Amino acid sequence: MSLLKIAGGERKGFRLKVPRGTKPTSSFMRKVIFDTLGSLVEGRRVLELFAGSGALSLEALSRGASSAVMVDISRASFLAIRDNIRHLRYGDRAEVFKSDSIKFLRKLDENFDLILADPPYDYEHYDVLLKELRRVVSPEGIVILEVSSRMELKPDKWGFRIWKEKKGGDTRVYFLVPVD
Repeated sequence: MSLLKIAGGERKGFRLKVPRGTKPTSSFMRKVIFDTLGSLVEGRRVLELFAGSGALSLEALSRGASSAVMVDISRASFLAIRDNIRHLRYGDRAEVFKSDSIKFLRKLDENFDLILADPPYDYEHYDVLLKELRRVVSPEGIVILEVSSRMELKPDKWGFRIWKEKKGGDTRVYFLVPVD
């Protein structure tokens, strides 16, 4: 297992376990994401899909998010996230579920303010993912979607518009907001 550090907030510098085989968001891109969001993280309910180590949600909690739900299908990721939650003492504000992200979304009957999704670059189900994300994002919410820098997303067909778009290395990050 490799290690990542929380970059900001109350738990800055705390180390996180990262399971083998995961593609964690680089420190640079995590900084870009949270610098872009700024104070918009505070008090938000966070959902992280394809969570890996839970680094994005745990970073959000460190920066003032009210709660976080993390979802990953991998047992190794589930166990690493559970350990990271315990290590950071966020057990009262964070939950982790071992599940396929689409199946988890389909069962959700609540909304989230900040949704973070970092599917594998070869992911093929964006149509279904974005349709389900539109259903569970709160009206003032933001979806942060990490994709390959080669992928161009046209989110309007799912009821989103691009608020911001950032690139770094082989990663493109879309900040999507719902539209009526």
